[in-house]
Amino acid sequence: MNRREKKYYEAIEWLDSLNLNKIIPGLDRITKLMNILDDPQDKLKIIMVGGTNAKGSTCHNLNYNLNKTGVKTGCFTSPHLHTIRERVKLGNEMISMEEFTEIIFKLKHINQKHDIGATYFEILTALAYYYFNDKKVDYAIMEIGLGGEWDAVNIGNAKIAILTTLGIDHVDYLGNTLEEIATTKSKIVKEESVLITGWEKEYHKYIPECESIDYGKNSDIWIELTLQKLKIKSSIEIIPVSGRFEKYENFTLDVAHNEQAIQYSMKKDREYENIIIGILEDKNIKDMVKMLPKKINLMACDLPTERAISAKKLSEIARSMQYCCSEYDNVKEAMKDAKKMKTLVTGSFYTVSEARKYLSLKGHSEL
Repeated sequence: MNRREKKYYEAIEWLDSLNLNKIIPGLDRITKLMNILDDPQDKLKIIMVGGTNAKGSTCHNLNYNLNKTGVKTGCFTSPHLHTIRERVKLGNEMISMEEFTEIIFKLKHINQKHDIGATYFEILTALAYYYFNDKKVDYAIMEIGLGGEWDAVNIGNAKIAILTTLGIDHVDYLGNTLEEIATTKSKIVKEESVLITGWEKEYHKYIPECESIDYGKNSDIWIELTLQKLKIKSSIEIIPVSGRFEKYENFTLDVAHNEQAIQYSMKKDREYENIIIGILEDKNIKDMVKMLPKKINLMACDLPTERAISAKKLSEIARSMQYCCSEYDNVKEAMKDAKKMKTLVTGSFYTVSEARKYLSLKGHSEL
């Protein structure tokens, strides 16, 4: 390991120590941190993307299509599949190891000197805003991590806000009803924001007053509308995104990790012989499982995170719902057992990440 890689791993080790698996809503810490950085978010034109599903694919495709027209973009998404640097892109290129390391150590110094107590996601959000401002991007495309109102990304002001879909997710933090979740998620919309949304009209009453509201039913239309608002004339090209209904040989990999996303995935294709699944414990597990075909061989897997439900517990839940389900210590063993049968790998980013490593797909070995 060279010196550059050593410092990079030190930066990641410090980040990982910042309660990676804890969600602490609130803008106090990020506000203090950004003030010390001279509020770079206030100097950026921001396209903010919130909602329940399709946020990541919308960000990646919007980033690609704007770049294609010569617009200089920064793109911040979460979570990542393999390398943390996937989250922060300048155009179509990930932030370099050197720049990532340098900014992380700068933020570490500020965080410790001023006793801010910033979280993992807050540090990465600050890094993205700082980096994009330093690179003088034309637009910063920023994906909301969780909810909207109290998400660190919402420290910025959206010139264009995109609210993708609306569904039940993260009930511990966002509420138990669509109305409560809509109220929280829509707080990324400011008075001067132009809003593009896939929400049905009955939920528009939960959206704060803004410049305008345009409706579209999918990401193709949201991207097209965004370009129209920016007065850019260009045809839309939808690119494949890693882990989003990604196909390789007999496997389909999809990061669907809530009921709505699983349902959407099943609409695309439900003719599988096996479904390899691993789910985080804070999800509505029964609601996710019930979206799967009954006549299927479920393969429940342990995942490399303490946030996941165990394969044993997941299989017990599935069997109680009359599914045929077996247990595996990891995704790799399940994929070996699937042999050449048509198989879906789904349930979380962790599940798909492990599958992509097993298949040695592009990006799986990035540092």
